[in-house]
Amino acid sequence: MGALALLPLVARAWDLSPDATRILSDPSFLPSGGQLFGSTLFNYNQLSSNTANYLGSPQSSNTTDTTTLNQLFEFGVTDDLCLRVSDIYQVQGATNTNASGASTVTTSTGFGDPNFTAVWRFLDEKTQPFNWDLIGTYTPNLFSAETGTQDQFGTLARGGATAAVGSALSYETRGLTVYGLFLATYLDGRDILNQATNVTVSYEPSWQYAFEIMTQTRFADDWSLNAGVSQTYADDASASFVTTAGKTVSFTTQPGQLTMLSASLNYQVTPGGFAASFLYSHDFYGDGGNDYPTLPKNDTTTSGKQADIFGAMARYAFN
Repeated sequence: MGALALLPLVARAWDLSPDATRILSDPSFLPSGGQLFGSTLFNYNQLSSNTANYLGSPQSSNTTDTTTLNQLFEFGVTDDLCLRVSDIYQVQGATNTNASGASTVTTSTGFGDPNFTAVWRFLDEKTQPFNWDLIGTYTPNLFSAETGTQDQFGTLARGGATAAVGSALSYETRGLTVYGLFLATYLDGRDILNQATNVTVSYEPSWQYAFEIMTQTRFADDWSLNAGVSQTYADDASASFVTTAGKTVSFTTQPGQLTMLSASLNYQVTPGGFAASFLYSHDFYGDGGNDYPTLPKNDTTTSGKQADIFGAMARYAFN
């Protein structure tokens, strides 16, 4: 009997009849002309990694706990063009335990730099075989970047502007949406002040490339499940700083690639008006580190870096 009760849900999920309805929790959602859309996301991120010295010997184990509030607003200028602005507020605590067992704890808090985005739906599934979106984003450098110490709070801004262009293809049916995204991001040069040493580290510009596949399976008019995977590749970045003795030290930082698996369970409380989601994702980072060509004994490598992220999101729209 239980299996028979599930049959309507399975049938809905596999109904592949084309459907261009704009569903709030759908990855392909775009507000209609004159519609205001918003989302509020609260999440908790626990990141862990290990650092080794130039000999490959353990140097430290690191854990970072971050609580984030992300607010986004989006306005449909027309049915096919929307403007978006978002920002975050974070509280971050980092614990570094060295090989001897001694630990240091630092705290950083504050707003990130706001992000501005425009999305143009070049092709719309209402009249075309699929959706094709063109995307442009810009994040200015409004807040300074400062590392935390045991006595001083740090900030959570990047320390430099970013700009990105991308494209997304999506196809929506009554029971399933498939959404694919590519984004190329220019990371402008940035400066980070180390408050412990009063030394500023300057990073040269670099590029980052992201690919994402996301799906939504709809079991009923009100329940759905999103699942996706994304891959991010970041170029190595050249950096330098001037010591208190006046010596310039150059190095290359290798961020390592990032793979993220994500899922969310969505409940549409009010059709077209309010939806709630519970989210989980796991991040896998490739090995990275810092390479000092003229001071090889300063080289470090980072391994075992991964993160678990838990969150809750509310999405809402006003016509």
